[in-house]
Amino acid sequence: MERSIRVQALVLHHTNYGEADRFLRLLTAERGKISALARGVRRMNSRKAGHLEPFTLISAQLSKGHGTEWIVDQVSTLEAFPSMTEVLDRTIQGSYVTELADRFTVEEIENRQLFRLTLETIRRIASMDDPFIAIRFFDLRLLDLAGYRPQLQQCVICGKPVEPVNQYFSAVLGGIVCPSCSSSQLYIRPITVRTLKFLRYYQNHNFQDAAAAGWPQDIRSEGEEILTQYIAFMLERKINSQEFLSHLRDEKI
Repeated sequence: MERSIRVQALVLHHTNYGEADRFLRLLTAERGKISALARGVRRMNSRKAGHLEPFTLISAQLSKGHGTEWIVDQVSTLEAFPSMTEVLDRTIQGSYVTELADRFTVEEIENRQLFRLTLETIRRIASMDDPFIAIRFFDLRLLDLAGYRPQLQQCVICGKPVEPVNQYFSAVLGGIVCPSCSSSQLYIRPITVRTLKFLRYYQNHNFQDAAAAGWPQDIRSEGEEILTQYIAFMLERKINSQEFLSHLRDEKI
């Protein structure tokens, strides 16, 4: 068993522990998700604290002592995203991405594609005036990587190709239900043909093409709700950051 490793990692989140320590959740390319303890990091004179904030890409030396958890021995910042914490919306959007990356990653199992997708999405949120596109692209790629790609090309019940008319979406069945099959199904919701077209386009194109296509403001809430509800169903739990964002939006109305 390795007792010491060096990793490049994205800090997903941290939790206070004891009087001065923090537990960290790190995402790496080679080892997937890693839980580690940063001792004394909450003390005023700690040199590690600034390197271990969420959304920071770090290089860290980790070791195992007498216990089983990793300990942060040394750490340096490779890439920081200060704009992520300057605006509340960006912080919540970044938290949404890191929360899902955490939920869909297995402890210490290599997942290079998810690491790259998560880091690229954080970079986009930090730099784009309108991160909505980056987040929805993340949703669909994450579902692909996790093996939960929604069926958007044909009805999941009868198998017929989707016609260019308003349809229904079933999180339980994992995709589109056509109008002819909808009457026999519970827990389905309507989806307009316009939203379906954007979901399909993002699902089948790279980020540059998706960004060029944009996403009309008047159908954004529908696309967001369908994707986040489907992801929450796959996780069998609420997405905390999305719940918080929805609460803030309700307060602004």
